[in-house]
Amino acid sequence: MESSQFSNTQPRFESIEPIDTNGATCDTFCVKLYGKLHFLKRLKAEYACDIRYQEAQRKEYETGYRLEHPNLVRYISLTDDGILMEYVDGETLTDRLAKHPGYFNKQNTEKFLHQLLDVVSYLHSHQVLHLDLKPDNIMLTRINSDVKLTDLGCCYTDTFTDTQGRTNAFAAPEQLSGSNVDERTDIYAIGKILQLLPNHHIYNKVVARCIAEKPQNRYQSIDELKKNISSHNHFLLSVIVLLLILISSSIAFFYSSKHTDAPIVIQKEKDTIIQVTQTKEKDTVVKVVGAVDNVADQPHVAPTVIEPKPQPPAPVPVYDGNAEQMKAEFDKQLDQAYEATIATFCDSVFPSPTAGIAWREKTSEFQIQTLDIAAKVARRYPYIPEKVIMQHGQSRYQSLVGYVFAKMRRNGEKK
Repeated sequence: MESSQFSNTQPRFESIEPIDTNGATCDTFCVKLYGKLHFLKRLKAEYACDIRYQEAQRKEYETGYRLEHPNLVRYISLTDDGILMEYVDGETLTDRLAKHPGYFNKQNTEKFLHQLLDVVSYLHSHQVLHLDLKPDNIMLTRINSDVKLTDLGCCYTDTFTDTQGRTNAFAAPEQLSGSNVDERTDIYAIGKILQLLPNHHIYNKVVARCIAEKPQNRYQSIDELKKNISSHNHFLLSVIVLLLILISSSIAFFYSSKHTDAPIVIQKEKDTIIQVTQTKEKDTVVKVVGAVDNVADQPHVAPTVIEPKPQPPAPVPVYDGNAEQMKAEFDKQLDQAYEATIATFCDSVFPSPTAGIAWREKTSEFQIQTLDIAAKVARRYPYIPEKVIMQHGQSRYQSLVGYVFAKMRRNGEKK
């Protein structure tokens, strides 16, 4: 079974050092575990027994650990110490802009935008809204300057609908007013981030649409935003190519005064060959031949186009096992664990410090029992992938915890 799921073991860190990126409710540390560096996020002492912040932290972990994307920080485990995550050796976008503004040339800006939009699109495809996109939550790795998106503490999902906090400078109007949020809320924040880039003027029209006050006037999805940026870059490239052709044509007319039928080869930008031929009718033909390493050696050789070999489709996995029977057995055992642990909280009141301490203990106990049930079921159904079993257990676990927590909140509202 994957050790990062439903884990409540208390690790013994070999070293622990505070990191100067503490938030309003959490302290952060760089810890070493089994010789490897990790990032630890722990509630401050004054919030540790508050059920609201406990649930916000649990929501962040439960949402994050089921996601896997190269530009999203990995969530490893939830322990009594807090959330253990992948350690990112790098700096925030805030620090990169302050210390190395020259990094954001056209090429690096395009790479940054591609990776940021890709990971936000991935979140949206998994029914997750980040809702706190800002430079402090975007890391750039020390090696290769790849994007690592962090902090799902304010996220909204179809199972965790409560959101705690926001950053007003990047929050969309609907966030500030408490209205419904959707993908366009994250798109607004992306527009605000674009405004901070040194060459933001290139994307003025894109930014203006991203940060439109009314959501219906923004891009309706990340895919639409990506296509618009791609078209924008294609337009700039077309202008550059046109300028090259005009320059080449001028050079061709200069050479035409020699009245030669031999093709003239001109090197542009060190790697583009442009062939100019004077015909008998005194017309000049400009033709882009291709790219070569040495113009003198290969003046008339067009580039060879290598067609990619078609790849066979990926095999569709076939599960040799009764998935419905597995789910029924899992649910039966999980219902028994639920009745023995958190079911009694349906009559409790939220918020309550006393209930908060007991809730933390019982949800941890329920979490451990869920892991044990998953291990037993996996042994009984060896032909069903463990991932399928764990996903079912995680979904049922979240559903039951969310149901009880909602009951507690309604009880509190009645008081």
